[in-house]
Amino acid sequence: ICNMDLKDVTAKLLSEWKCHESAFGENQESLQSSSSPEGRKVTPVAQRQSKTKMSTKRRMKASEREKMRMRSLAEALHQLRDYLPPDYSKRGQPLTKIQTLKYTIEYINKLSDILSRA
Repeated sequence: ICNMDLKDVTAKLLSEWKCHESAFGENQESLQSSSSPEGRKVTPVAQRQSKTKMSTKRRMKASEREKMRMRSLAEALHQLRDYLPPDYSKRGQPLTKIQTLKYTIEYINKLSDILSRA
């Protein structure tokens, strides 16, 4: 493996990850701003009448934010698995989240060792 090729690949991966990260951040900001209590003025009487309704709406928004967060995490882990060599997966079984993270760290350390010797 040529050092230049490895640098190019690394730069490309980092730029792709930053692209995905910024898209995720934009989604999070729009979801967070929609659930923000600032700017909402409710009279005490209306607040009592719609308390359960507001709680339901807030819960639904929170659930949606959590779903988006989990989807984003799952996608990031899937991308990490794609970069790991096939030797790390056992008989075609998908890796768990913790296995993916540990194997990725191990793989990066091995690549770093190879580069330091070159």
